[in-house]
Amino acid sequence: KFRDKGKPIDNFSNYDSGKENIVALYAMEKIKNSTMIFGTSSGMLKQVDGAEFDVSKKTTAATKLGEGDELILVDILYGGETLVMRSVKNMFLRITTIEIPTKKKAAIGVRGMKLSTGDKVREYYILPMGESKVVETNGKDLELNRLKISGRDTKGSKH
Repeated sequence: KFRDKGKPIDNFSNYDSGKENIVALYAMEKIKNSTMIFGTSSGMLKQVDGAEFDVSKKTTAATKLGEGDELILVDILYGGETLVMRSVKNMFLRITTIEIPTKKKAAIGVRGMKLSTGDKVREYYILPMGESKVVETNGKDLELNRLKISGRDTKGSKH
C-alpha cells in the first residue's frame, strides 16, 4: 500500500547500512544475462559475466578491493559503450569498454587510468554509442563524447 513503511534492507540481508553504501541495485533477472562493469576510486576496472552473481547465498562479494580503495561504478553494459573516467584533479580519460577485460568476481581488475600521486577517480560516465553527456569542469561545460578515445592505462587529458 502507498503508506506502508516497507522493511529495512538490513533485516533480510548481510548489508550493514552503518558501514556500507549501496552503489547499484538490479533485479537478478536483468543481471543474469548481461555483463556488469565495476570501477574503483584507484582506477581499477573489470567486466564480469552477470551469471556469476546467481548464487544461493544472501550476499556475495562482487569484487575485490585494494587497501583504502572504494567501489564507485557498478553498471550493466549493453555493447558499444565508451567509458569516461574523471579524476579529482580533473583529468579525463575516455576508453572503449571493449578494452576492459572480463574477469571473475573475485578479481581486482586492471588499471583503467594512470593516476598521479594523491589523485583518485572521482566519477565514471558510461556513454552509449551516439549519446552525449555534458559535465561542468572549472566553470566550463565539457562534452564528454568529444573527448578523444585513448588507450586504457594512460593518464588522460586535463580539463
